[in-house]
Amino acid sequence: MNVIGGYALRRELGRGGMGVVHLATTPTGGLAVVKVIHPELARDPAFRRRFDREVAAARRVARFCTAPVLDAGIEDGVAYLVTEYVKGPDLAQAVREQGPPAGANLEALAVGIATALHAIHEAGVIHRDLKPSNVLLSPLGPRVIDFGIAQLVDSQTLPGQEILGTPAFMAPEQVRGEPLTPAADVYAWGGVIAFAGTGRLPFGGGSPPEVLYRIVNEGPNLAGLDEHMRAVVERAMAKDPAKRPSAQRLLDELIGGRSTPAMATQVVERTWAGTGAPPPPSPERPIAPVGPAGSEARPGKARRRWPWVAGTAVLAAALAGGLAAYTALGTPALPYHADFAASWAIGASDGGRTEQEGGAYLLTANPGWRLWKSAPLSGEPAEGIVVSSRARLVRGSGEFGVWCRGDAGTGDRYEFAVTGSGEASIGKRHAGRSTVLHGPVRVSRSADYRVVAQCAQRGGKVTLSMWLNDALVGEAADTRDPYGPGGAGVYAAPDTAKPVQVRFASFDVRPAKG
Repeated sequence: MNVIGGYALRRELGRGGMGVVHLATTPTGGLAVVKVIHPELARDPAFRRRFDREVAAARRVARFCTAPVLDAGIEDGVAYLVTEYVKGPDLAQAVREQGPPAGANLEALAVGIATALHAIHEAGVIHRDLKPSNVLLSPLGPRVIDFGIAQLVDSQTLPGQEILGTPAFMAPEQVRGEPLTPAADVYAWGGVIAFAGTGRLPFGGGSPPEVLYRIVNEGPNLAGLDEHMRAVVERAMAKDPAKRPSAQRLLDELIGGRSTPAMATQVVERTWAGTGAPPPPSPERPIAPVGPAGSEARPGKARRRWPWVAGTAVLAAALAGGLAAYTALGTPALPYHADFAASWAIGASDGGRTEQEGGAYLLTANPGWRLWKSAPLSGEPAEGIVVSSRARLVRGSGEFGVWCRGDAGTGDRYEFAVTGSGEASIGKRHAGRSTVLHGPVRVSRSADYRVVAQCAQRGGKVTLSMWLNDALVGEAADTRDPYGPGGAGVYAAPDTAKPVQVRFASFDVRPAKG
């Protein structure tokens, strides 16, 4: 089977109790993960009823730190489930290859997974099988996958399978076969964080019966966790489900005060960076200072490191809302959060006009011009950056988005574009002309777009990835004279004889994973 439900299966990613997992191309040209269920399951009427019910519930889960369910169906007697493709290793692999994180690094992971559980529970879903291999580490932060899917396979469907879930991370009531509540997921959260922080299974190894006995009768081994995290994990892993905190309470304890999933997600994404200070600008492609207003307008045709925060001080600043870090000289360093009042060009030129509006940045590009503006950054790390911005088309028609690896002298750069008509693309700008590297692909139209772009160095090539409203829409690789580290910023370009105006509400830059 090469195509199912309109999704072209590209390669196998893995196999499990439910079936085979494939990387696939969507009908619009993007990437997704397709789980093709074992045919014998799909032939069971009881399974079909559970499948429809659980998929409908899973699709109600908000996107906060999850890999959402995009589509599902049964074609020619074969059931399939489509989820968002998340690029990155799972937590088990990362701990195995790189060792456990600690301190503020572990807290960032804990916040992300708790945020996902909050979104899952708010939709009336229980994960039932939260474990390190179901936590993927994407360029945007941790993503929890397979929520609610364990419910699809039960002891009646597969004879002899009496207990669902992964023994090492099961709650005592799950071991005893009692009805489950969201508290079982909170217990598993504690086990996952204990594993991530120590590199050990919370109840040790051995046969499944031995592990299950310890879960019911003994406490987890939390030696090695710092005092604060250990206290939170201990409460999460209480034997009595009624004594465990909710996912909301976990967020409150980790962040401090009342926190919403949206706030927690922003904290995780803005502090999800590699360690170490960014290197100085490359002498081969220096970053020119921001010139006069409009001087950047260009005419033209319409071993891997943990992706954690650099340290406790950065995380503390992020949690307090101060997400822009500055060097002693006053030049923004990474991670960078835009204050559009600080050194962003304001004024009018032949290419158009830039202005501030209530903490946002307005670009009005004139017909026949591409108006692009630079963030006042001191340099880009050699491994690359992740740029994100919230943008809205206010007036006119055209494309807009973010760019990276830009040269203020030549105008060369990589652009990540969305149009008002609902198309997205990745392009390379050189000598006043654009080459499309990926797309255009159709995307869901929205009043506001969250554009995220990763420009990463991989040997002799630059890999480019684009997300739109948290969904991966495309990837490309530039192997022909790829650009070196440079500037980053925003741009707008009309496609008619009238100006286009775009409002950028935010702009963030952080290092890409090495």
